[in-house]
This record gives sequence, C-alpha cells and structure tokens, in this order.
Amino acid sequence: MKKLLFIGHEFHKKTKSSDFLPKLLAEKYEVETFYINPYKISETDFTHITGKTFDLLILWQVMPSLEGLRKYIRFKQCAFFPMYDNTKTLNSHLWNEYKNCNIINFSKAFHKTCQDGGLSSYYIQYFPKPAEIIDEGDEKSIFFWQRSDKITTRTLQKVIDTKGIETVYLHKSIDPKNKFIPPSKNLERKVVYSSWFDTKEDMQKYIQKSALYFAPRRYEGIGMSFLEAMASGRCVIAPDYPTMNEYIKNGETGFLYNYKKPELLTILNVREIQKNTAEYIKLGYEKWEKEKYKIFDYIESEPVTNTELLNKHIFIRNENTLLFGFIPAKIKETHNEINYKLLNLIPIKKIK
Repeated sequence: MKKLLFIGHEFHKKTKSSDFLPKLLAEKYEVETFYINPYKISETDFTHITGKTFDLLILWQVMPSLEGLRKYIRFKQCAFFPMYDNTKTLNSHLWNEYKNCNIINFSKAFHKTCQDGGLSSYYIQYFPKPAEIIDEGDEKSIFFWQRSDKITTRTLQKVIDTKGIETVYLHKSIDPKNKFIPPSKNLERKVVYSSWFDTKEDMQKYIQKSALYFAPRRYEGIGMSFLEAMASGRCVIAPDYPTMNEYIKNGETGFLYNYKKPELLTILNVREIQKNTAEYIKLGYEKWEKEKYKIFDYIESEPVTNTELLNKHIFIRNENTLLFGFIPAKIKETHNEINYKLLNLIPIKKIK
C-alpha cells in the first residue's frame, strides 16, 4: 500500500471540517495526517515526520514551500487542494514551485482561475451526507454563527427585516484573527447565545430550531458550515460569492445577497425552499458518492501544466475587491505601487 502524507491547517483539527478527505484517502493509501499553522512554521513542527519517505504528499488549504518541505521529507508526487476563501493568503512567488503539482479544486470559480493561469487543475463538487431532519424549524427564527468581524448581526439586519424575526440563535465562536461584534441594542433582546458544541450532531439539532440560516462568511473554500445547514434542510441566506453561489440558486435553494451593497431581501416560500434544498443535497450527495473516487486518479496522474502559459502570468490577490487570479506578466513591468492600486480596481475577467 502506498504511503501518503496529508498536511492540513491546524484549525481543522478543532472543526474537523477536512476529516472526510483523509478518511476517503485511507481507503486506498496508508495515510499519515500532519497539521501546521501556516502563519507560524518552525523546524520543531516537523520533528515527527523528519526523514520519512512518502509516495504522495497532499496539501490541504496550506501552501508551504515545497523546496522547504524537502529538507524534512521525501515525496514522489504532490497534490494541492486550495480553497477559494484562502486564495488571498496564497503566496504568489510559490506558484512556480507548484507547477508540477495537480491542483484539485472544490470551487469551480478557482478551478477556472487555475486553468487560465496554466496550472494542472481538476474540479469536483463536494456534497455532505443529508442529515436526519427532526424539525423544520421556526420560520420566525434564524441561526447565525458569527465567525468573522466582516459578517455580523449588523450585516444580518441589512439583509433581513428582523421585525418579523422573534429569535436570533447567535453562535459565538470566532475564527482566529477576528473579533466578536455585539448585536445592536434593538436586536439584543431577541438574541439567544450559544458557544462551542461537544459534537457536530448537537450543533445540527440546535440549528434545526430555525428554518433560516445566515451564512457566516463572505466566501468559502468548500463551505462546510452552510452546506451542512443545507443538508439539514435549512433555508440558507448567503453572500453572492463562491462557493455559496455555486450551490445556492437564488429563490429556489436559498437566497443570495450583494455583500458590498446589502439590501433587504424578500424572504418568501421558506418551506418550499427547505424542501428543494433537502432534495438538491440528496441528489448531490448521490453524485459525490459516485464521483469522489476520481480524486485517486487526479492525485496520481501526470500534471498537465501549461508551463509557457504559467510563465506569462503572475498571481495577484486583493481581499477588498475579491480579486484573485492570474494576470499577464507583461503588466508586471509597470507594477509599481500606484499602478498596482489601480490594477486592483479592475475585475479579473476584464484583464486580457
């Protein structure tokens, strides 16, 4: 059996949001898992794997220097799973090291970005297992897990008419490097707080108290939190960005709003949307169960990188304008500070 090293983000040890992949890989490989904090990497982090040899290296949402890793371990092939939500943190100078890796994308949007930049990219859409729905939930209550200081209850009030909301179930568990923003005084009286749950099942039961679910982040890698809400038949309300808009069809399987210019949505036919959502996830999960084994082929195939195309581009990112992608390298010739600021105002699809 081939040996595989799975390196992931240490935060996922707590959330367990990436557990499905090592479990899948373990069906074919001898898997060793290893988690790092990509913001604080030191030599001591690699003590337990130093000197080992692996047939395959899988990098999940972390992008360490491959040359740096080879100081500690040996590996024959490498596959990288980037997440759309962390493209703002990917180091542009490292992409050249990854040109001989297969990129497996769970976001169709970033898959296209990678292909446009000449990288060897494959796309597959993940679906969670449908949950047992024990409660359709109260249409006059909403669940919101505040994970960041970018989407808060203040955002919720701009998108939803809270006059018709009797209870806001506010899950107070903030992502690293974010701070909690308290509700406004007029909403505070409707808020019921929760913190970390002992099990995912306990949290799902709690979420099912509400028919409505407010997605916690501007954009997602896969989006386990909102996907599991959809798998529980909730009516999810989310920003119109990947990957939410790759799953939610506005007015049919949830609602999408403009994050930059939020306006009150007309929330109608909630029960019908819940039914549509549950059926959509059911069919999607059946498809995922059939297609997930393609990942084995993707990670072991020979990369089909277009080196000539990749060398003609540079990777840029700008969180404020949600601009992630590859632009022609010739622009780099005039890439001074002023031009860079101007360039970042241009949607990536308009750069040719």
